[in-house]
This record gives sequence, C-alpha cells and structure tokens, in this order.
Amino acid sequence: MYQPKENSKLYHRLLHQKRETELFLSAVRLNIFSYLEEWTTAKIVAERTGFNERNLDLFFNALACIGLLEKGEGIYRNTSQSNEFLNQRSPIYLGEWILFREEMMSLKQLDERIKNGPVDEIVRNNKGVEVYDFYEAARVSISEMYSGRVQSFVKVALSLFKNDFPKKILDLGGGSGVLVMELVSLFPDCSGVIFEYPGVAVLARKLVAERGLTQQVSVLEGDFTVDSIGGDYDLIIASGILDFARDHLNTLMDKMYHALTASGYLYVVTHNISEDYQRPPESILGWLSSHLEGLDILLSKKTVDSALKQHGFRRVHINDVNGIFKGLQGEFYSK
Repeated sequence: MYQPKENSKLYHRLLHQKRETELFLSAVRLNIFSYLEEWTTAKIVAERTGFNERNLDLFFNALACIGLLEKGEGIYRNTSQSNEFLNQRSPIYLGEWILFREEMMSLKQLDERIKNGPVDEIVRNNKGVEVYDFYEAARVSISEMYSGRVQSFVKVALSLFKNDFPKKILDLGGGSGVLVMELVSLFPDCSGVIFEYPGVAVLARKLVAERGLTQQVSVLEGDFTVDSIGGDYDLIIASGILDFARDHLNTLMDKMYHALTASGYLYVVTHNISEDYQRPPESILGWLSSHLEGLDILLSKKTVDSALKQHGFRRVHINDVNGIFKGLQGEFYSK
C-alpha cells in the first residue's frame, strides 16, 4: 500500500479558511453587525430585517464559532472588535473598505487570466489608473486610516519636528489627503499641498472644504510621475505610491529630492517586497489580480532602498525609547 510522506491537513485548512472568509464577507454585506450592538436574538433581528429566523440563528452561531460574535443562551452580540470596526454606527466602520478591497483584489478571473493572459493595453501602458478605481479607494480608506494609521503618523510627526514646525507639506498621491489635513491643523502657519490625479483630486478638494482648510491646503492635479510637484517642502509624504512610478522612478526620486528643503524629511511607505517576490504574502497575493490583468509595477524593498540612496536620501535612525514610532508603517529620510 502506498504510504504518503505528508498528510493533507494543509488543504483542509485552506478550505476552512475560505469558509470563514465567506461567512465574514456575507455578514458585512448583510450589515449583520449593526444589529448586534447589544445582546439580542435571531428572532428579533429577523423581525427587523425580514431575514429568515432559522437560518439567521445558524449564521449567528457560525459567526460566534469563528470569534466574530459572542454567544449566550440563545442570544448574541458583537465582540468589542466587531462592534468597533463592523458596526455601521461606529465612527471607524470598515465595512465599505473591506468590501471594496475584496473586490479590488479578487481572484475571480484567475482561471480566465491564466488561460488567456493579460490585457494587451494594460501591458503596454502599465498604469494603475487603468486597473484601479483610485477615487473610490481613497474614499472608502478614510475610516481605515483613522483606525490607527493617522494617529501613529501624527504622533511621530509631532515628535520629529518638535518646536521646529514645518512650513509646507506635500502629500504626494495622497488620496483623500487626511494626513496633510491633520498636520496643518496642528502646526501653526503651516500650509499643505495634496497632489493627485484629477479624478481623485475632486474628493480631496471636497474634504478640504468640509474641514474649513481651504486657506491652508491646496490641491494640485496631475501625474506626479511626469509633472512638476512644486518645491520648498519641509515634509513630503509618499505613502504607497512609489510602485506606480516604476517606469519613472529615477525621475520621481530626483524631483522629490530637489523639492525638499535642506532640513526637510521624506516619509516613505512601501510594501516591503522581498527580492524573490515571496514576502509578504499579503502583498504578493493582494497585487496578483492586477498583475494578471497586465500591470508590472510592484517594487522590491531593495529596489526602493537603492533608488533612495542613489539620489541622496538617508534613512533617519531614531531611538524609539518612548514607543512613539510603534505602529508607524513607513520610514523617514533626510537629505
């Protein structure tokens, strides 16, 4: 009899993970967590929603089984984490962002793309705007950014600049522009610039007006890979945008270097891709659908680090004795 060298647990685990994910996404689509802020029954939720009581009870039990709900004697409620991020009444509700990201990174066309190859036009142009809806990505990401990213960044900026406040800040490809808006609200006499594609600049301009910052924050439209980005910045934010400049990386690095003041900082967030494109798996798989479509823009960390060094940027090494830099995704560079 044939004796296998390994068992098949891996495949069982992968199938189970898929079922957990399907449960989770269905609950978000049906807005289930907005009905379970307090202890309640499937019967009450069924009356409020029109859903089937029997199957709701089974659904709630399964969600509790995987840790997304708490279960009592025939009653259910959100966990504290589900209540904070998945309840539509929460100020940092992430449901829209989750569903958008799932659709954006979906591999539902995986079989077709493997059989038939990428889209010729996307391969030729190699631009993210042909694959991604940057406006919607910026819009639904606002609440996700306030789930910790914005707070960590602001804390670090306050520590970095201390009493030597920046006078001018650029958020390059900044989407909604919330990072620069938060900073200009804290630093006296500071102005901000959000640089975005015209389609996304509409959102940034709307938010600037809503927050009463039109006198402090301006919005520039264009393609930062080829257009002028201005100058005299004390801080340039380049968060998750360098990949989209793959074909113009040296040009962009040179522009950013000369756009900074002598004592200015460049803040860079990358995906920390390994040289063999194996890690981190979240990024490799997250970009896979767009790469199958025809994009070829994901940069390794070594490529980004080499480009920064080649153009005169030096990483800022800071002794984080108070844990201020804990949770910060990117790194700061000086000239």
